[in-house]
Amino acid sequence: MKKILFTLLLSAFSVGAMAQGVSMEMFQMNRQINQLAQASDAAAFKQAADDFLVAAKKAQETMPNSLDGDQERFKGNQKGMQDVIDAVNQAKQLAEQGNLANAKDVVQQLNKLKKT
Repeated sequence: MKKILFTLLLSAFSVGAMAQGVSMEMFQMNRQINQLAQASDAAAFKQAADDFLVAAKKAQETMPNSLDGDQERFKGNQKGMQDVIDAVNQAKQLAEQGNLANAKDVVQQLNKLKKT
């Protein structure tokens, strides 16, 4: 009986942790978008972009609960996350080239892209 209870608790914790993980990654991404927009130099922008990319890649790997296990919708979600990742990589490249203003312009489009 204790073994069954332990297994059930472990399963519930795993599912809850996974759902919380997606929420946490989305929260982190939103925070990093603000830091990208407020970066005063290329180094700060690059650090915020790197942090954003870590969170975005984790979120891309985990199916949100809102998709109810639908693999087709999850593939679409992953594609959308890849578009966001690509945009941040583009912005990071612009910042590294010394074009912080254009990098921030790309970041301005992220909220729209993220919602899509």
